[in-house]
Amino acid sequence: MHDASPQEIQGETPDPEGATLAAELQALEAELLDAYRRALLEQNNPLGKDQEAWTSCREQAQHILGECGHALRYGTEAPLNPQLMKKTRRLGGARISQGIPPVYSVRAGSMFFQITMEFLGRISADRPGSEHYLMKVPPILQSAITRRLEEGSSGYDLFLLDIVRDAAQQGRHGMAREIHDRIGSTASLALRQLELYELTQHAASSDARLGSLKQAILETLYTTRDIVTELRTRSDTCRSLQLALSAFVSAMAIDEPVVEIHVDDPDDLLPRGVSDDLFIMLRECLRNALAHASASRVTIDVKVDARHVQASVRDDGIGFVPGQREGNGLASLTERAQLLAGRLTINSAPGHGTAIELSVPLDEEEHADDGRGTARHG
Repeated sequence: MHDASPQEIQGETPDPEGATLAAELQALEAELLDAYRRALLEQNNPLGKDQEAWTSCREQAQHILGECGHALRYGTEAPLNPQLMKKTRRLGGARISQGIPPVYSVRAGSMFFQITMEFLGRISADRPGSEHYLMKVPPILQSAITRRLEEGSSGYDLFLLDIVRDAAQQGRHGMAREIHDRIGSTASLALRQLELYELTQHAASSDARLGSLKQAILETLYTTRDIVTELRTRSDTCRSLQLALSAFVSAMAIDEPVVEIHVDDPDDLLPRGVSDDLFIMLRECLRNALAHASASRVTIDVKVDARHVQASVRDDGIGFVPGQREGNGLASLTERAQLLAGRLTINSAPGHGTAIELSVPLDEEEHADDGRGTARHG
């Protein structure tokens, strides 16, 4: 259990009897947490089975017990710690990325409340007359658990929002391909056939019916091109790759590690289609670093010239052996790089951090087809 900080107790005087009960609860912390994990394992709850998940779950439990101890010492609820709440919010997204649905957090919270009350009952049985003090704890305990579940739910919602945005973007791009390949190609073929008919049949250029038909086909082509351009260039992430990445960092309430983002595209050469795919890949790299690297700093660098996009994500975390870690995230990164005709390399070693390098070729057709006007990016 973590003792109250000087900021928490400033201006408050601890109650001697309450402080004694808080010390007894603190002495039982290790036993209580062991009982808590055993209960999670008996429920087959992944928060108890997965070591990484249990480490964060145990830390949350320790902070909750610290708030209960504060209530016993001072008879009041401990002041909120904004940094802890931000960290709790991030856990919601981290756990869903680990494949742990929110229902397991709810079950774990209920189980923790029950076990803590059982231990408070033991203290009460050993110290007759302490009920008055111990009755202050249940509402604090319930409030602390509920608050953390709410913050975790917010992180989960933000994570799902990212998934929905990804799906919407892929849906728009898929629809654009279908419209271009089916309607656009068919209209182009019809126009060529009509022109061939005019040449082979020596049709009069003044034929009103042929002129109307050709005009209708041309209007279909122009409309199709406009629709395809709108679907391909529209982005719900942001007008700028740097702003989109910064918005993601802000939405996840990231205070640690420190995240630095640099996008160097002075001539505005990065096509929107590439920018959208690049955002998804860099965000996945950032999410992996937050979930696994235990880093103090993550740096994202993007440099764009007429021929290539060079991007890197580096962290100073614990590192890993690339060949020994397989997962959907890394597989998705590799697939997206291949779809862009790009190259992805991962350099890492235990204790030496991780560097992910991405190179994507650009060509003149991509710049010509971008259709962005004068919008600036990066």
